[in-house]
Amino acid sequence: MGKEAKPRVHPCPHCLTKFPSPSKRDAHARAVHEKWRDYKCPHCSSLFAAKSNMVQHCRTVHERRRDHQCPHCSSRFGRAADMRQHCKTVHEKVRAHACIYCPEDVAFGTMFNLNVHINNVHLKMREHVCPYCEGVAFGRKGNLTRHLDLVHLEERDHKCPYCPGVAYQTKSYLKTHIKTVHEKRRDHACQYCPGVAFGMKSSLTTHINLVHLKLREHACPYCPGIAYQTRSALKTHIETVHEKRRDHACPYCEGVAFGTAGTLKAHISAIHLKIKRSRGAK
Repeated sequence: MGKEAKPRVHPCPHCLTKFPSPSKRDAHARAVHEKWRDYKCPHCSSLFAAKSNMVQHCRTVHERRRDHQCPHCSSRFGRAADMRQHCKTVHEKVRAHACIYCPEDVAFGTMFNLNVHINNVHLKMREHVCPYCEGVAFGRKGNLTRHLDLVHLEERDHKCPYCPGVAYQTKSYLKTHIKTVHEKRRDHACQYCPGVAFGMKSSLTTHINLVHLKLREHACPYCPGIAYQTRSALKTHIETVHEKRRDHACPYCEGVAFGTAGTLKAHISAIHLKIKRSRGAK
């Protein structure tokens, strides 16, 4: 028989969460409520409360390791806990964490997503403030970290020897770029489509989930019932709908900006190119 789980009798003084030992309770309090972040990622600006979390971040984000295969689909995960949670929420449709504020039957697969929903939708919390952009704040630390890395982080030490001006934050990103763009390697073949292959395993997984399994596993933490097939589509939704970001400014219209490059392109084509064509026809 396996070990019995220890009773959770040590409550956090800041919230209702209970822990099986004082050390786990104190670690939770430091990380969640006191915001201790003593371990910095050597590759990006991310900070962590525990060294183990930093190591896990490096393995999954920068080394792109996905050692845990979902038994139901082609999705792979860096942590076994994430794979189990994926199975519960995506395949078993378990939504055990109900919102106490929403009048309808709104529930989430994880307590984390429920807390994000409550903080952002009901409490209107945006506690993660960008130190560079005036008035820009985020509901989740991960969104702030991505914003800092994409917009403000200028360190790109790993330069491509073939593309002038192209550089990456990590050696692994550069290696992937050279392999897929310059060497045209397509090592990951689709088991369903004859002759279809991809340069990255993540692209193959996305293809299978989108085309063959029809999965929508990237749920919006703010909108109950809204999910997307890709993480990038969810990211665009959160940035444009919830964070109200308008990063793509029109070069012709003063003060007009859009949430996506595609919307800006459509605006220019419909408004400005049409005007130029009509003027040229006269």
